[in-house]
Amino acid sequence: MKYETDNPVALKSQQWLLDALMKLMHEKPFHKITITEIAQRADVDRSTFYRHYDTKESLLHQYIHQLAEEFIGRLQEMDQLSMDKISHVFIHLCMDELDFFVTLRNNGLSNVVLESFNEQLPYVHKVVTNKLAYLVEDEYLIYALAFNAGGMWNMLMSWIDNGMKEPYTDLIRAFKEISQFNSYK
Repeated sequence: MKYETDNPVALKSQQWLLDALMKLMHEKPFHKITITEIAQRADVDRSTFYRHYDTKESLLHQYIHQLAEEFIGRLQEMDQLSMDKISHVFIHLCMDELDFFVTLRNNGLSNVVLESFNEQLPYVHKVVTNKLAYLVEDEYLIYALAFNAGGMWNMLMSWIDNGMKEPYTDLIRAFKEISQFNSYK
């Protein structure tokens, strides 16, 4: 993204562009979508696209960054945290945005989300510090965050790949059970 803005008109244009991209991704693969098509579908000029973004990938990255901020914000609102609560917040956020994640998965772009979320791990760490009953030693913290983020993400992707047959609440229960298994002595 070229710049962040609070301008309501610019924010509306950004939303139109994202909506247009998502609709196009339902019709054809991401790599075949052009910026001209996105702008036309959003009913804006190409220059409007380039005012906000360098590439169609940067449009996705901006939205994923917003979702990561939403995740962090939801964690900040909680007084006490556990892996169970963190997975609950994560899965509920993913359910709120399920069409987005399924569309990315179907377009071979799910790795973009994980990479973007991984960039946010230091901020997640700041939020969870002193809110967890057990803290990982600093030298291992980045690995612990990556382990948990990757685990939750891969569980979600497996659930999507398997047709989302089980209720999503099973993902939360599974992550809780896996966490307990990993801590069993």
